[in-house]
Amino acid sequence: MLGKLSIRNAKRQAKDYIIYFITVIISVALIFSFNSIAVSEDIKELSSVMENFSKSITGISIIVVLTIAWLINYTMKFMLEKRSKEFGTYEILGIEKKDISKMFTLENIIIGIIAFIIGVFFGIFLYQVLTLIIMNLFNQPYEIKITFSIMAVGMTAIYFFGIFLIVLLNCRRKIRKTKVYNLLYADKQNENNVIKNPKGNILIFIISIILIVCAVLINHKEFTDISDFTGRNMFIAITMLILGIYLFYISISSFIVKRYLDNKSRKYKKDNMFLYRNLTSKINTMSVTMGTIAFMFTIILIGGNVALLLNNMLNNEIEMGYPFEIMMSIPENDFSKYKEYINQNVKVKDMYEYRLYNVYNTNVRKALDDTVFEERCYDDIDKVMMFSDYNKLREMLGYEKVHLKDDEIIIQTLKTAEAAFKNYTNKNDKIKIADIEFKIKEIRTENLSQINFNGYTYIIIVPDNLIDIVKKQDSKIISKDTDNNSITNVEQDNEENNTKIGYFDFGYKLVVTTYETTDEKFYEELSELIEKKEIPMTSEVRGEDQQFNIQYPLGEVYTRGYRIGQVKSMYAIISFLAFYVALIFVMATATLLAIQQLNDSEKYKYRYELLKKLGMDELQMNRIILKQLFFYFALPMLLPFVVCIPVILSVGSIFTIAVTMKEIITNICIIYGLFVLVYGIYFIATDVQFTRNIEEIG
Repeated sequence: MLGKLSIRNAKRQAKDYIIYFITVIISVALIFSFNSIAVSEDIKELSSVMENFSKSITGISIIVVLTIAWLINYTMKFMLEKRSKEFGTYEILGIEKKDISKMFTLENIIIGIIAFIIGVFFGIFLYQVLTLIIMNLFNQPYEIKITFSIMAVGMTAIYFFGIFLIVLLNCRRKIRKTKVYNLLYADKQNENNVIKNPKGNILIFIISIILIVCAVLINHKEFTDISDFTGRNMFIAITMLILGIYLFYISISSFIVKRYLDNKSRKYKKDNMFLYRNLTSKINTMSVTMGTIAFMFTIILIGGNVALLLNNMLNNEIEMGYPFEIMMSIPENDFSKYKEYINQNVKVKDMYEYRLYNVYNTNVRKALDDTVFEERCYDDIDKVMMFSDYNKLREMLGYEKVHLKDDEIIIQTLKTAEAAFKNYTNKNDKIKIADIEFKIKEIRTENLSQINFNGYTYIIIVPDNLIDIVKKQDSKIISKDTDNNSITNVEQDNEENNTKIGYFDFGYKLVVTTYETTDEKFYEELSELIEKKEIPMTSEVRGEDQQFNIQYPLGEVYTRGYRIGQVKSMYAIISFLAFYVALIFVMATATLLAIQQLNDSEKYKYRYELLKKLGMDELQMNRIILKQLFFYFALPMLLPFVVCIPVILSVGSIFTIAVTMKEIITNICIIYGLFVLVYGIYFIATDVQFTRNIEEIG
């Protein structure tokens, strides 16, 4: 009998909690599909970096599992509350509590098994879609095929049913301990404030605002001056933000009451009395839940934007730092063995050798003072390139040639530093090189690898007739000691400067464009051709100086193909994991609110029935329902939407080396838009179902 009753109740619950049921199915599908990716050999073979994907998924799965556990636990508590009268009636009829708890456990296990099976089924197809996206990202062929990983199913089952059983055991304990009276009249119990003193609520509200503002200010200071960044201050800021969010939602009901209900002209206007009483009475008991939801929304909005910023930075790094397929730097002008290997292994489109020179500081670097680029400049030197070499590089990359007079120079810089140089040149349009004055013709931002190859952030393009002067200055700056081969720090005192040249500052360059993209193997083999020099080092270990040798390569190799493989791997990991967590968080919180409101629709029937008897038509009632649901859904979203923007802008400041402010603003709009879209779908579904429940009034 209990088995038949459990099956009947399971069918009824699946109908009543369709939003919850669908969310659990999607959650299982996501967990299964990502576990399948984690164990997929095809994915691991794409790149060495992709081997970390499975480890990342395992770590993220812990967060996802905790979120789903919170959702299932909260939902089952609502199930118990909704069916408390039913269970109380069973007990009066003579059914023992242990049998009632068994029935509740059995019917939820039935729902769980059905949701798991359907979720795994959809997860198989989702895995194929995600794999196809990753393969296309790496330009690898892939055919969609039905595959089934026993390991992925096992991992998903352990996660899901582990959560389910723990929550069910907790619910069984609660059923056994609850008295019959409390079961029969659970829906009649009064709701209590977390803070009962109205003045205390106002004080807590003010404190919460102060905490949130202080957290935002600390965050802004830490990220705008990254050199003084400390983990302790960020921990304080995060703690203050979390505490501020919870205190805000604990005290918000009192604020709403003061703002609206104490205003008599507003209080008795239209349907405000009915609406505000419904809202404030529920907010009193939802304050902690609202705070938790708001905190999760904050994580989603900040995390999603940081993920996009990282992707922007990685993609921009490729475009700005790797315009050529192959780039090499060595200390001596002999690329013969490298050129031979390159010609034998790739189809060369064009190849060019040139040299960069060092000149004494022209003061143009002052344009980067007080910017994120300030630390990327040498104190006493600037890098220069001959105009003929510059035009050749432009030609190889398909850019149009430029013209330069004998008394002009060009500053070639990263697009993200363009504004700083334009501000500087608006006031200082001339610079001196070897006491010769030149006019700054223009600032150019085409991608010519000013990240770490052709200069650091910027390089000065000078007329070819300046070659003798430039060579003379370069010879003074760079030590001619053949023993150090330009790989050790060299300090050279002279009348004008105290110059320090950094590691790997090789002046001779080779760039190559090809008809095809190179791979990791090509990069590794080309790198192996570079000679290495052993440098003796001393390090203190357990209070004693230890001598050891480090091998430094006498040259640098950069290949676009190898870096693209790394970047695409990072892009896939960051994007997919951010999508994974964000979607689970949004669905969990939106489902919780939806179930809560749909459960309350049963309680509110008598209130709306009274309104109907007083003459309110169906359209007016639907408007009240829409306002009420909009408030419940909008309130936990309001604070994160406001707080996250200054936080994201502060965090984004550390990415401005490779990411423009326009891209940061675009990312904010994208994440906010996607959030509202998914959240809005749940809101609309809840409104439709809530209205149907109310329309059942006889």
